[in-house]
This record gives sequence, structure tokens and C-alpha cells, in this order.
Amino acid sequence: MFVFTLRGRNYDPQNQPVIPLMLWKPYAPIYPKLVKNIADGLTFEETKEMRNRGLHSPALMKLTRNGVYVNVVARVREAFETEEVIRLDCTHVGMSDCKRIGVKLRDLAPCVPILFKDEQIILWRGKRDQERNSDISDANAKSSGA
Repeated sequence: MFVFTLRGRNYDPQNQPVIPLMLWKPYAPIYPKLVKNIADGLTFEETKEMRNRGLHSPALMKLTRNGVYVNVVARVREAFETEEVIRLDCTHVGMSDCKRIGVKLRDLAPCVPILFKDEQIILWRGKRDQERNSDISDANAKSSGA
């Protein structure tokens, strides 16, 4: 973007450049949905049951406004070792901040956010048993083949 100054020795007020008005508005970007109706690898009934289980489980930790969330990722990873669905209580944080926290957790602690409701985040650890079994079988195949 350039700024033109229209003054000086060579200024001609008769031949000023005309800057056209922007008569249209660019389209808003379309972002993918944060929470899918059916989580990957589950049926609709299983997803619904996971959401209900998460809403009725005790909160792993309570996040507050203007808080420093240093150990959230470590605690979520640690909780996923024993539990399949966890709940984070985000009262007074705000829904947009709640969703931002959920997106960060989705990337940092591999998990699937399955519900954002009443300032609560419900996270599912995902299909890990199948991945571990396939990793183990791949490792066994490589070791036996070598």
C-alpha cells in the first residue's frame, strides 16, 4: 500500500488521480467446523454417549479469565492415559476463548474436541488403541523382516 502526497512543485490540481471507492465487500472466509456432528471413527450414538459421559464427569481443572495455562497440556495428556473423555471447566472465560483453548489443545495434546457447551470443553482422546496396535505390528514386522 502506498501513500501519495499530492503537493509540491509539480502539483497540478486539475489532473489529480481519482481513487475509486470500494463498492463491494469481500466475502467472509469460511472456516471448517470446530466440532463435527459425528467424531471421526465413531457413530452418532457413540458420539452422543461420549458427550453425555463428558458432561457428567468431574472437571479435570478449572480455567479462569486472565489465567496462565502453563500445565494444561501436560495434565490433559496425563488424564488421557487413564480416561477416555475429560471435561475442562471454563466458567467466566467466554465462549470464543473457550474455543481457542480447545483448538490449541487439539493441536498440542492430540485429542478431539467433541463439545463446547455452557463454557465447558469436552475432549475425547481419539482412537488410540488401534493406532498403538498398528504401530506395534509395524515394529514387529520390521524387526522380523530385518
